[in-house]
Amino acid sequence: MLANTAVIDIQAQYNSGERNFPKLQLRRIDLRNAQLKGVNLGGCDLSYADLRDADLSGADLSKCYLNEANLSGANLTGANLTGAYLIKAYLTKVNFQKAIVKEAYFTGSFLTRANFYKADLSGAFLNGAHLNGGIFKDASYDNTTRFDKGFNPESLGMQKVSSFNLATSKKVTIGEIITNFETIASITSKYLGGTITGKNFEDSRPDVEWLREFSMDKNGKVNFNGSLSHQATTIQLKWFEKWTNAFVKKSSMIIQDLPNIIEEKHLTVDYLIKKGVA
Repeated sequence: MLANTAVIDIQAQYNSGERNFPKLQLRRIDLRNAQLKGVNLGGCDLSYADLRDADLSGADLSKCYLNEANLSGANLTGANLTGAYLIKAYLTKVNFQKAIVKEAYFTGSFLTRANFYKADLSGAFLNGAHLNGGIFKDASYDNTTRFDKGFNPESLGMQKVSSFNLATSKKVTIGEIITNFETIASITSKYLGGTITGKNFEDSRPDVEWLREFSMDKNGKVNFNGSLSHQATTIQLKWFEKWTNAFVKKSSMIIQDLPNIIEEKHLTVDYLIKKGVA
């Protein structure tokens, strides 16, 4: 009964002009066939909700909990689902055209015949999802998008984008890059010690003159002969990504799980660029 009242209130208030319903507890709510185009439900808990055939086009569903919700047939065209949780959700025939689903969790969800045409799937977790018959033409993804092993996004017409294109959207400073590298070094030092970590730092350095301005002491602290607040250029970020990858590869000869640790802790240069970009 409470759920029904909530449905009536939201639809009625929406019809009277209200659009903002953020951070509400709406678990198991029945919103079948609801007409909520452009509504703001950001941060709401809609776990187990019934949203079948609802019109949520252009809606803000960022950071929503939609775990095990049923959105079959729903219209989410142009919706913002950044950071949303749709674990084990029923998403058959959902229209995600041009939706923003960055870093959304689809693990275990049923996406049969869902339409992701021109959707932004950067950083999304699609591993473990049921994707049979899905439309992914011109959907974008990046290095941090998770797919099941053997899934070929290019064969479905998906477009890979580089986070380096976002470098102008967020200023990444030399200091931030150094802090990121020092965090990785602190992890390796626990296993390899400071001396070997420092040696790997030197040995993996790309042969680029500017990178010779960086050094690491035995405590894993990185020193730089310049301004830490200076914004890194795109090419400098690419050099550092190459250096970081080479360092991790060399260190993982002993710490075999290091690449997974780095990824899980979001210590890649790619993630550093994306962090804080809307």
